[in-house]
Amino acid sequence: MCATNTQLSTYLMTLSQIKELCTKHNITINGDHITFDKNTSNFQITTNFKLHEFLTKNTKDTTTIINLNIVLELQKLRTLFGSPVRISSSYRSPAYNKSVNGATSSQHVLGNALDTFPVNGDIKGWTTTVVKNKKTGGIGQYQTFVHIDTGRTRFWRG
Repeated sequence: MCATNTQLSTYLMTLSQIKELCTKHNITINGDHITFDKNTSNFQITTNFKLHEFLTKNTKDTTTIINLNIVLELQKLRTLFGSPVRISSSYRSPAYNKSVNGATSSQHVLGNALDTFPVNGDIKGWTTTVVKNKKTGGIGQYQTFVHIDTGRTRFWRG
């Protein structure tokens, strides 16, 4: 099920709106990035996502830095896809990135990347939605997830 333009505008916030929401919840904002951890209140940051869904998977240090533009982009793509999507990887500290064999120039280290997968298992449909609608930044197509980031525009298969 795909969203119409009317549905899309209903579900989407602007960058200034999401920053205002974060400010209300006492989230540290630096440019377009926010910093939070597992002790931060877990509020509805977009229509379909709560803040803690963007937490790092690093259980030793839960400090997370995330670019609000990737949050907004994920919401837009999820709305277009029409079905729930989850995040398998978000921010990675340099040490954590190394421990999971991440790329040395990974956008995850900057808080600009998410690895995502559809709850319904339709990875082909999710990949098609992302490739068709994401015009800038990186897209990595993998067997079980799709990487999206706000870095330079590129596409790869992993």
